[in-house]
Amino acid sequence: MLLNNRISGRDICLVLCEQNQVAIPLEDEEALYSGKLNAYNFMMNRINQLDITPGQLALDPCNASVVITDVNSGDVLCMVSYPGYDNNKMANSIDPAYFAKLNVDKASSMLNFATQYKAAPGSTFKIVSATAGLLEGEIKLSDRINCLGTFTTITPSPRCWRRTGHGYENLTMAIRDSCNYYFYDLGYRLSTRAGSYSEDAGLNTLYMYADLFGLTEKSGVEISEYSPEVSSKDPVRSAIGQGSNSFTTVGLARYATTIANRGTCYNLTLLDKIADSEGNVLLQNEAQVRNTIEMSDKYWDAIQKGMRQVVENKTYFSDLSVQVAGKTGTAEQTSSRPSHALFISYAPYDKPEISITTRIPFGYSSDYAAQATRDIVKYYYGLEDEEDLITGTADTPDGGISNET
Repeated sequence: MLLNNRISGRDICLVLCEQNQVAIPLEDEEALYSGKLNAYNFMMNRINQLDITPGQLALDPCNASVVITDVNSGDVLCMVSYPGYDNNKMANSIDPAYFAKLNVDKASSMLNFATQYKAAPGSTFKIVSATAGLLEGEIKLSDRINCLGTFTTITPSPRCWRRTGHGYENLTMAIRDSCNYYFYDLGYRLSTRAGSYSEDAGLNTLYMYADLFGLTEKSGVEISEYSPEVSSKDPVRSAIGQGSNSFTTVGLARYATTIANRGTCYNLTLLDKIADSEGNVLLQNEAQVRNTIEMSDKYWDAIQKGMRQVVENKTYFSDLSVQVAGKTGTAEQTSSRPSHALFISYAPYDKPEISITTRIPFGYSSDYAAQATRDIVKYYYGLEDEEDLITGTADTPDGGISNET
């Protein structure tokens, strides 16, 4: 109706006022009716004050999920899916009107975006490829690959996000800069070890190392979870997290946990214990070790140093007293919608305690996921007052947006 000029933006705002579905300050309503406040600023005020949420609008982005783990035990400390819903209206006697509204909600509020939504991991997958390259002997820590911008060894030729190239980079630098060319080359090497290029050989190798990080199976949490998908096509692009790679947020959280603790892959758990109505403990529970990755400390040092440098390059992390290491991922799913924003991380860098995995589907850039993670670190470690972090208003994102994939 807007596009056909049958209704104006102001008309929509007036209808919003008349429906009484949103609490609108009297001064804004009066200013709208008098013409002192235009439709754009009226709606921006609603969004900034969270009178209307992204979930209600169902515009990109309108979903997010975060999973926090104890990296030394495999316990899930926090699992959040946005938008949520009021459990009180869904318990005992279900509110039928509320339930019907949730069923037609375009933001899919009833879907657990931490466990029941999966998509490409983008550059967060590069740690799998790095591990494969090191343990298969295809790269050494001293090796430098010259990023020329376009990887012309295969056709069609994929490009690095920095089209002019990064120049010569070793593994740590390639992780820091998220150099696609470096990992294209690595994916090609993993596919040509028998003397000729074989997609199956490269894909099988990537699958084997994805499995070591738990990315081939569900994470272990005791609720419904979608199964992961390790890429079955194009090992060169799969090495940077594209191809058909597709993982849930909780699956990536297990992956981040394994990176942080240097090789112990847990079956994650949400349960500490089960007790009866009188408090008697029926079952004491803990996460079980799924497997361990045997890799030398110098390799872990190189990988984790690159992840630390990723964060050091983000100015919005500069004021944190707790050092964080992480890996960004900006994954394109379709040319008609924004890319997914991801950030896997752990803290503190020198003695990891927690991992934080954040995904914003169709969130444009990984920096937005990283900035949300920064605020979670502040909250978790008490680095900023709660009222300053949780204000009830929308936050304006910081600068420093990157184009990496």
